[in-house]
Amino acid sequence: MKQYLFLFFIFFFCTATYAQQQSVKPAQKDSITVYTYAYIRVEGKFLSKKLKVNVDVGDTDDQIEAGNRLSYLLTNKRSYGAILNYMAELGYELVNTLDLTSNYDGTGGTSGIVYVMKRVR
Repeated sequence: MKQYLFLFFIFFFCTATYAQQQSVKPAQKDSITVYTYAYIRVEGKFLSKKLKVNVDVGDTDDQIEAGNRLSYLLTNKRSYGAILNYMAELGYELVNTLDLTSNYDGTGGTSGIVYVMKRVR
């Protein structure tokens, strides 16, 4: 009886350690979701109803060029909604908004808005 019990424990521990060594198949590339983020700073122009837009999508040369192109296209729009609609047409989704505030001699207010947007690649 002791021999059977001893063999059972050896079998159990060998099986348990073997089961822990089994590798899990890596996920396929299609199931991995990759996001591209855009940081869009929108401010009003001095004595104008038009908006000044600065788009930041990254720090590689291609991303800097794309950000400059988007900044050029979106500057001089008159509506915050027009900026959001254009970015939505490109496949971006709004994640967060931040207020740009300024304070001078005790008076302050919102000087612009920052949009944080993402797009699934």
